[in-house]
Amino acid sequence: MNMAGKTMAAVVCTLMLVSIISPVIGSAVQIDERTPRRQSVSGDTPQWNVGDSWTFDGEGAFEMEESPLFLNLTGGFSGVQFIVTDEDADTYYVDFEGDLEAALVVTVDNPPMDISATLRKTTLSGYVYFNKSDMGIREFYLNITGSITASIEPIPLPFSMSIRMTFTPPYAVLVFPLTVGSEWRTSSSEMVVELGEDLISLIEQIVEMVKKLVPSDVAEILDTLLETLKDMFPLEISVGSELAECVERENLTVKAGTYESYHISIYMVELDFSPAAENIIRLFLTDEYYGHFGMELTSSTYRQPGVPEKPETPSGKMRGRLRKNYEYETSATDPDGDRIQYGWDWDGDGTVDE
Repeated sequence: MNMAGKTMAAVVCTLMLVSIISPVIGSAVQIDERTPRRQSVSGDTPQWNVGDSWTFDGEGAFEMEESPLFLNLTGGFSGVQFIVTDEDADTYYVDFEGDLEAALVVTVDNPPMDISATLRKTTLSGYVYFNKSDMGIREFYLNITGSITASIEPIPLPFSMSIRMTFTPPYAVLVFPLTVGSEWRTSSSEMVVELGEDLISLIEQIVEMVKKLVPSDVAEILDTLLETLKDMFPLEISVGSELAECVERENLTVKAGTYESYHISIYMVELDFSPAAENIIRLFLTDEYYGHFGMELTSSTYRQPGVPEKPETPSGKMRGRLRKNYEYETSATDPDGDRIQYGWDWDGDGTVDE
């Protein structure tokens, strides 16, 4: 693979990692190029509180073919919870943790060789730092821990791997308030990708196992590739400005429920942002050459400020006689003291009966 191919593959992998570990992916940015507002569809920049959380499931695939190498990686994560653990005047500090599974297949033409590997009992965790002013991503860190079983080494190999990315200036892609039909350009940023020593050590172990199965000249090539990889990092990548558009407003159903959301289209990315969740609730990343990734919200503890609480289950008799009156009681609290009228849906058909 030439250097351009390596760099592009690294960019796509990095974008997928950003998507995986940061569902907000920079939720607001103040920029100059924007069409006039035609229809207000969302509120101001999201405001979070310590303890707010969002949980996501996702899956994807990455494929690369550069003779004599073919690589296919598939996998997914479940129950990855992002929780606001702290904040200061400028920053939200968000931790995340969840389960990960993946399978890797590598085919080499010369000499002919097939290698497969799977992850077992694997977790991912880390943190993301967001700017309060525009929700731009300033820094995030990812650690993956578990065991790997490979066809060349059937005994499970415990491993830990980490990666850290920083953005200067912070990377943000959305403009608030969102407006259906509006267009803008995302901010540009310099991204620095650093591999942890544990990840480099894992790669070295895998290379040493593969070298036992190949001729000496191929082993020398592997050593060269390993040194090239080490020299590539820290890897600096310029994240360019891309055209973005707020396409439509719709009611979207994901695993967490149905939300009013706003569909945003950006280069390689389609996402849906919901003001009720103050976060992205669904995201798709597609690259026609290397792969795809998708994720959606499965649950959230976020509550919009001032929203009335859900009424309690009515208390009263569960059985009764015809033509006899019964009293039922429920209660709810509205933090703003608004006067709200609730109705009863006795037969469960979705309409108010009383």
